[in-house]
Amino acid sequence: MSIRCEQSAKQGPDVWLGRAAMVGFASAISVEVATGKGFLQNFGVATPAPTLALVVSGLVVGLAVFFLLQSGSRD
Repeated sequence: MSIRCEQSAKQGPDVWLGRAAMVGFASAISVEVATGKGFLQNFGVATPAPTLALVVSGLVVGLAVFFLLQSGSRD
């Protein structure tokens, strides 16, 4: 039994970064389920400041838009 991959053999860093992100996300969810605490509570932050939450959310959205635009310009 063999499995043929339709992707090219030359995989760039995007593939590995995506895989690392999936593993990180699955690990974070697993830790939350196992401990019963939220992500920030595991690091000792009981209630994050609204300003910090806004800054982190803005950073995540900004990076997502940046990488989306970058990936679109290569095609």
